Amino acid sequence: MGIELPPISTIDLDGPVAFRAWDGPADTTFVLVHGLGGMHLNWVQVAPGLAGFGRVLALDLPGFGASPLAGRSTRLMDLRRTVSRFAEEVASGSRFLVGNSMGGAIAVLHAAVEPGVVDGLVLTSPALPRVGHAWQHPSLALLMAVYDVPGLGDAAVAARVRHLDADRMVRMGFRFTAADPGSIPEEIVQLHVDAVRQHQRDPGAEVAFRDAARSLLGLSRRPDLSTRALDGVLCPVLLLHGRRDRLVPARFAEDVLRRYPTWRGRIFPDLGHVAQMEAPGRWVAEVADWYAGLGR
Repeated sequence: MGIELPPISTIDLDGPVAFRAWDGPADTTFVLVHGLGGMHLNWVQVAPGLAGFGRVLALDLPGFGASPLAGRSTRLMDLRRTVSRFAEEVASGSRFLVGNSMGGAIAVLHAAVEPGVVDGLVLTSPALPRVGHAWQHPSLALLMAVYDVPGLGDAAVAARVRHLDADRMVRMGFRFTAADPGSIPEEIVQLHVDAVRQHQRDPGAEVAFRDAARSLLGLSRRPDLSTRALDGVLCPVLLLHGRRDRLVPARFAEDVLRRYPTWRGRIFPDLGHVAQMEAPGRWVAEVADWYAGLGR
């Protein structure tokens, strides 16, 4: 594959925030926000394609990837504020937030809280509120319940973040998040393995993951807050989802698309939770078509 990556840069937002930037037309910036347990490398397959439409900035949230926790909070609203400050200081022109999983929830919250600074959202399997009796993978439901129990949750997070071999952690993660883990190139897998090895040295890694997971769970228990946030999104939205997503059932996305008919949606029948990694060409094509339709 021979992927070429721009160098990692850092910005001080009450502590270092690492990011990579791809050059593009300066009148638009795409800010790419990863999910729980993810990192900016989740986006490197699609960033060059997006750069045809604007500058692309993929960041590691505090406590994830190459951004140390450095005493900061990883509750969702605190992460939203980090994204807001990052975009204010680094982005230029129109700002589009692109979020996967937890990053999608952060993007929705940001668009609702600061509607005047967000020109569009691209959501990929966002961690939207559960609807009706939509099925959720039992192993995920059990794991998230464990994370929420004091003591037991701390031990589970420590086992995941600190003690699990990086190569095994990455491959296990892709087996669960991707419908076909073999669709993710080995070069991308190895980039993630190397980054996880470095991340495991951050003394705040366990706290970052635990608090973000608990905050995400807290949001899922307050559908009234989620609904208010979704109602507050005034900008154009593209919602992409994999039918074979084990983490966030596609029914969640379908329900939201029914409630917000001005949003554009696409359900990929053969993809899972990380469509931008499983089928980057198709993902970029969907975004490009939507973006062109905005008349920009």
